Amino acid sequence: MTLLLRRSEVSALLDLRQAMSILDQTFREQSDGKVKQVPPLRFMNRGMRMVVGGLEAQNKNGLRVSVTGGESMALLFEISSGHFVSLMGYPFSNLRISATVGLAIDRLGDPNAKTVAMIGSGRLALPILEPAVAVRPVEKVLVYSRIAANREAFARQAADKLKIFVTAATSAQQAIEESDLVLTSTNSPAAALLGKWLRPGLSVFGVGRPNEFDDDVYLRASLISVTSKTHELGYYDTNLDQPLIRLSRNGTISWDSLVEFCDIVSGKIAVPKKSASIIVFRDSQGGYGDLALATWAYEEARRRGMGQEISTE
Repeated sequence: MTLLLRRSEVSALLDLRQAMSILDQTFREQSDGKVKQVPPLRFMNRGMRMVVGGLEAQNKNGLRVSVTGGESMALLFEISSGHFVSLMGYPFSNLRISATVGLAIDRLGDPNAKTVAMIGSGRLALPILEPAVAVRPVEKVLVYSRIAANREAFARQAADKLKIFVTAATSAQQAIEESDLVLTSTNSPAAALLGKWLRPGLSVFGVGRPNEFDDDVYLRASLISVTSKTHELGYYDTNLDQPLIRLSRNGTISWDSLVEFCDIVSGKIAVPKKSASIIVFRDSQGGYGDLALATWAYEEARRRGMGQEISTE
């Protein structure tokens, strides 16, 4: 039998701190080679995206399928038996990104950061700003996006939600010059963050398209960390300029110098002294993190007697 779980049933099972704890363990398993990584697949003209992964320690393979403007579903399978254990309305996509960024800031960001630059004001801006406020003593946020009305509206929304001072900046450079941490989430066709704006001591955390950082962001970095090299190499839009991949292929940056975040979490890689370094982190938009959250929610729901058993025969 397969456990059917509705989105409304599982959405309250996880909060940010719990999700961070789950992903912390998942990154440790990735560092030990116990996570299966497959590049996400997206059908560009249909707005459908599928992410796939495997968790050896949890005995689960699975996938998440989402449609732009529609629903997101997770399917879980037991590795040892091949049994289809759960079909779930999946509500944790933004939470997965929030938890990943929260862990990254906790490991890589200035521990005394009080001011944050938020570049971008779209769908993922608040989900990545929330964990910054959760793990650092943030008092002020400067937000910049291309359309003034959007950044001003976001500033009001974020201030109301987070109960801190949030204001619109007149430029990305101005926001960054006054900040201790830089967060980016954009779909700009051109680079939204330029390396010449960065100073030693800044940490940058990006969740947008691979082209939202210009070449100099990477060239000036003391540490470049991604959640998955496999996912970076397999980004679905091959027509998009991908500076990090291009710089590694032409030999400007050594691919081996890129650090997977899991190896920082596990302690295999040390973080350089933050006050003298520029640290760059990119979420690689992978599937195993979604699978980890779905697996935990499935097991918790089963423990609580939630959901409906169905047959797929």
